[in-house]
Amino acid sequence: MRFVLVFLVVLLSACSAPQYHPTATLSSEVFDELPNWYDDRLGLQLLGANQYPSGPHGTLLQQADLAFTQNNLQACQIYLERAQRIETRNAGIYVRLSYLYWLQQKPPQALQTARRALSVVGNDDRAKHEINRLISAIQSL
Repeated sequence: MRFVLVFLVVLLSACSAPQYHPTATLSSEVFDELPNWYDDRLGLQLLGANQYPSGPHGTLLQQADLAFTQNNLQACQIYLERAQRIETRNAGIYVRLSYLYWLQQKPPQALQTARRALSVVGNDDRAKHEINRLISAIQSL
């Protein structure tokens, strides 16, 4: 009986919607630059460390975060697309763009961009998990 109860709890928790965890972070070097973005409309939090590299793409990421927090999604997208042109193999930028497209109700672009992130992420299992979590959330719409 106890086993059945534990099994049901685990099964139900796996099927539940993603939850907001304000103190959770993703401990992956790949996503140190990923923001800790959350939007109520999506109910999914990007679990980043909010660190910025030096140089032009770091400045663009800071500007994108500021635009996001000010709910200026168009400016955020412009900054991220510029950063992506500088760092074409940066999975974190693709994840940011995917989340942003999803928030802008563009699921095909969001899914394509998340899959691009998965293709450039390398061998970091934690980062792959984060990207797959985003893909699953996009596909659940």
